[in-house]
Amino acid sequence: MLLKNIDNILKYPSLYFLIFLVQLSLPYAQRSYSQIENTLSFTTHTGWVEEIRTNKYNFKKDKIFYLTYANTFYLNTNLPNTENLGGNYFAKGYGSLSQFNVVYHSKLISLSFSPSILINKSFNISTPEKINQFSVLNDNQRNYSSRTFRNSGFQLHYNHLSMGFGNWNHWWGPGIHNSLVLSNNAEGFYHYYLGTRKFIEIFEDMSISARYVISNSMINNNNSEFYFSALFINLKFKNVDFGYARNILSGGYPDRIWSLYDASTVIFSKKSLRYWDTIDDFYIFKKFPRSNLELFVEIAIPNRAFNENGFFVDHAIGSNIGFRKKNIFNNSNLFIGTEYTRLIQSSYYNILPSPNWYDNNKYNYSSYKNRRWAAHAGSDSDDLLLFFGYMDKNKRILYGINYERHGVTFSFPPEVKFESRLSISYNHNNLTTAIYYENEYFEHYGFVDKNVNVWNETFEPGSIQRTKSILLSIEYNIF
Repeated sequence: MLLKNIDNILKYPSLYFLIFLVQLSLPYAQRSYSQIENTLSFTTHTGWVEEIRTNKYNFKKDKIFYLTYANTFYLNTNLPNTENLGGNYFAKGYGSLSQFNVVYHSKLISLSFSPSILINKSFNISTPEKINQFSVLNDNQRNYSSRTFRNSGFQLHYNHLSMGFGNWNHWWGPGIHNSLVLSNNAEGFYHYYLGTRKFIEIFEDMSISARYVISNSMINNNNSEFYFSALFINLKFKNVDFGYARNILSGGYPDRIWSLYDASTVIFSKKSLRYWDTIDDFYIFKKFPRSNLELFVEIAIPNRAFNENGFFVDHAIGSNIGFRKKNIFNNSNLFIGTEYTRLIQSSYYNILPSPNWYDNNKYNYSSYKNRRWAAHAGSDSDDLLLFFGYMDKNKRILYGINYERHGVTFSFPPEVKFESRLSISYNHNNLTTAIYYENEYFEHYGFVDKNVNVWNETFEPGSIQRTKSILLSIEYNIF
């Protein structure tokens, strides 16, 4: 039905999206906890790749009730710069983060609750100030709450459909280091969702999943409400995954009335679209099972109206490309991979009005609690990661090297960051222990250096920043 009525779908997308969800209401079989967790925290990854991304072990146990306790001890010598940790903030100093994770799951309802408390001793640091879109990069000092409730909410299920409200983190896209649309770099914001619970087979060797997300209102720096709305669609055909996402940031104007209802329908109604920021994201992901090789390409296009003539489109494209391979040197436990994210502002920025990535102050530069919810590298940046390691059922070792630039067209020289990281974890029965070490080196921090510094190979005060961080964690599965 969907494939035979393409013209009507394009004409009435909201109607046919609802029809599509209803058609997927088929008998449902109970899943393992690891699959339940993926429903609570929506992700486009599975298997060993998801274990690397989250640094967690997938326990395939059928459970109704799940309870874990985790404690992380940290020591940080300078900048707070850990990424993709659900908004965890580790300032210069030392301390511990304690957290319970409670999940209840039945055929009709799922509940999750994750209180955490941070006890620490922090020290002020004197660094060059970053402003505007660079003020929400992970290396900036910020205020933080020592007590939070994360990944908490409820879900209602009916056959293959699910809907709910909570502040779970989500991850969209084929990358494991950056997501152009939605990642777990920031703490999860409260949102409503409606979608499928898993991939649904529509033809032989072809399956599909969909999810629609609308945030609760967020407050910008002008004390105006704004919203995040997104539609995510995944299509699997044999060993190829296709993904499409469209998100809209709307509201944010003090003199324009905009409600949750308006934001929840704007993707389909396109109401006042010329005032909002949109991103269209496409990716293709190919698996080669025999060689344990994975290749992916992700392309995203940000659009913003700059005047009454509407959008200047398609000349600020961002991308994320990479590969991952397991079974190196005929050893099934060895893996290697690389990932390159490019979000450099359009080369036409000085000729045409060009949307820069995540730079709109009406939407807090695409951040929540001063952490960006998409690619942590941020506006006008690029980010290269090389990694390799060893993993088996009970232990994992991963080493990575990272080269990252900020403000590539904004300033010469741009900020440049070199980073090396080592992660080691071991699981025995219900207990997991892990150690994470990161060594970071910054040049031109805060854009304090100018052309003459480059030619003379000199640095202004504060330009060079060095940080070493170590995290020791213990996680115990109580039930």
